[in-house]
Amino acid sequence: MKKVLWILLPAILLFVGTAEAQDQDRIAPMLEKGTKELGFTGGIDFEGPAGGVDIDLNLRYGYFLDRHIEIGGFGNYSRTMDGGVLRYGLGGFAEYHIFSSGWARTIPYFGADLGLFALNWDAGENQNALAFVPRIGIKWFFRDYVAVDTNFYLGLATEDIYINDNSSDKYDLGIQFGLRVYF
Repeated sequence: MKKVLWILLPAILLFVGTAEAQDQDRIAPMLEKGTKELGFTGGIDFEGPAGGVDIDLNLRYGYFLDRHIEIGGFGNYSRTMDGGVLRYGLGGFAEYHIFSSGWARTIPYFGADLGLFALNWDAGENQNALAFVPRIGIKWFFRDYVAVDTNFYLGLATEDIYINDNSSDKYDLGIQFGLRVYF
């Protein structure tokens, strides 16, 4: 996983490092001041590590203060090891979108989530934590009002709320895929 991250990270940074477009007509039309965004990320694994159903769902709602800056709130629900581990949380997020001259339908961005999370684990660990999750990603627009979101994230928490290799940790690293709808 770490090798994939180090291979793909320079490509993402290349998108982020491009100059902002001077031509306003080339950007995705729905990324303007006042636009609202509804986002969904997550997955369902029918054969999780313990043979049960694993669920990780994230729902977010955002508002564009201008065409670059979006703020909003999110909710998270995760159930793993056939219900043995339950994590949920609420918080806020901010994203900064970068418009490049050559990628009119592909918008790189970076952002961060800040939220309160609770972990309930049958193994006896119940934790509440504040988590900070910086993200860097790309929104791939296939319609003016619908985009596929791909991002790399690093979750950092004040307590052990992330499950890695059947133990709880204060960090998590991964890739998320989701859908964003604009109205």
